[in-house]
Amino acid sequence: MIRGLPRRLDARLTAPGPAYRLLEVQTLVALVIALRLLVRPWVDIADRPPVLISGLGVMSWLRTTPSAGVVVAIQVLGLVGIVTYLVRRRWAHAGYVVGWLCYLVLAALWGSSGKVMHNDVLTVWVALPLLFASVPARDDERTRAVRWGWPPRASLAVLATVYFLTGFQKLRHSGPRWVFSDNMANVLRQGASPYAQGLSDFVSSHVWLAQCLAGGALALELTAIVWLSFRRTRWLFAVAVFVMHTSIWLFLGLDYSAWVLTAAAVAVPMSLPDGTSLLDLVRRVAGRRSAAPATAS
Repeated sequence: MIRGLPRRLDARLTAPGPAYRLLEVQTLVALVIALRLLVRPWVDIADRPPVLISGLGVMSWLRTTPSAGVVVAIQVLGLVGIVTYLVRRRWAHAGYVVGWLCYLVLAALWGSSGKVMHNDVLTVWVALPLLFASVPARDDERTRAVRWGWPPRASLAVLATVYFLTGFQKLRHSGPRWVFSDNMANVLRQGASPYAQGLSDFVSSHVWLAQCLAGGALALELTAIVWLSFRRTRWLFAVAVFVMHTSIWLFLGLDYSAWVLTAAAVAVPMSLPDGTSLLDLVRRVAGRRSAAPATAS
């Protein structure tokens, strides 16, 4: 059974899938990228000293801080790429690639100051497999093929892997003490929450509550692969991720909204059964709501 596991996983990953599911996942991920390009003050990169870009991963070849004009140009080019993907089917693939590359460059530059920030890491990685996807023509949206099936499943696999590795690294560096010590209570005491300082102080003063928060987060991350392996639990994972990252925002003021949106962009469409598109579901829900007053009257 174990020997045949890689073959079964490969068969499951590369099974035919509907073209509309690929479009749903890729479009939602593209919208997350566009939102990040719009709302983050990327121009602040220009104010950072050049010494901070040393050892900067994919941008390590850069030797000076880009000017504000260059940063804005990359930001605008990325947004043009995503808009092109959304409105021009013929140039959709090129537009998506341009948008992702610009986002990658800006995220790498942003993460160059001191401790690497992880706010955009998940979105960058989850969007990567979709670079190699063929964008279906409008007439092919209801067809099934391997080339439509594997890209959204690959993004789902990346989503599960990133969350699992996040939890695994906690165990690797801290072991069970990450949960069963006063670690989380100390983090809450040191954090300056602008939203729920009173609640943060209350939880940090009750170590067992802080341990429950830490244990819940670690359990979610380590079991991400299980949640996302089954269609019916994928949307539950998106809800759990929302709860976890919202609590982080409330207690510590750290914005991981990109992780929440990225998880939802992949997990929610992939939780729908074959034959049901996200648009079908929205229409169905909207139809029920519009019919409710008429039934009541």
